[in-house]
Amino acid sequence: MRIALVYNQRMASARLARVAALARVLDRRGHETSHHDSQDFNARADAPGVDLICICGGDGTAQLVIAAQTDVAALPPVAVYPAGTINLLARELGYPADPRHFAARIEECRSPLPVRLAALNGLAFLCCVSVGADAHAVAALSEPLKARIGRLAYLAAMARALRDWPRTAIEVNCDGTVHRAEALFVLRGKFYAGPWTLDSQAGLLNDRLRVLILPRARRRDLAALALRTLLGPSKPMPGTLVCDARQVTVRSALPVPVQCDGDTGGTTPLEIAMTGTEVRFA
Repeated sequence: MRIALVYNQRMASARLARVAALARVLDRRGHETSHHDSQDFNARADAPGVDLICICGGDGTAQLVIAAQTDVAALPPVAVYPAGTINLLARELGYPADPRHFAARIEECRSPLPVRLAALNGLAFLCCVSVGADAHAVAALSEPLKARIGRLAYLAAMARALRDWPRTAIEVNCDGTVHRAEALFVLRGKFYAGPWTLDSQAGLLNDRLRVLILPRARRRDLAALALRTLLGPSKPMPGTLVCDARQVTVRSALPVPVQCDGDTGGTTPLEIAMTGTEVRFA
């Protein structure tokens, strides 16, 4: 196969070493690999005729690459090698971290899995969006610290956010039904923040967004939600509202931070919607 390896060429040296190890395995198995920078990758111009685009990184890198394409529907099959911090998408799709097992997985794929994309303010996203709640921590995240200590940087950022915990009212409109809230989670996959699940009915193959709404987002409400998530929820937490929707709009009197696929997604207002575009995952 002709495989385009797409990754952030300025990421931590340990992660670059993992990408290099994958490239060596693929080369030894007879594949033709090319290397591309995820920050400005255009599949049509940079990798015409490849059989597979392999995004090496986390959820933010995958989101950046896919959202930047001018014709997502024309992409060849895509695979995600988990070289990021959280790697929800790779976990959802079952991509192994071992280079040899990963190579075997993409070689054995005969029918790529079509996954419909959702969009945040017109840009594709893959796993999750949150408003308020943990989005405050993502907004306070130190990227240099993240590069050094990985997911522990999120804990440090959350500790800073909890010290001065803001609670701002938001208006959430789900397919025409309006809810008042202080925090919101929009889920495409069943995993959140690692191997945990906020809602067992979320899934990449759903044709609707899974929406969890917190009418109140006090510190103790977030602590209760986190504890329930760690224990493996079988049903939604009491006090939360859960619905499926094709379109979600969020408004607020003051700007509220937004998290998108593990990275900052700006602030409210925002429009979230399912699209008719699919990505095929090998």
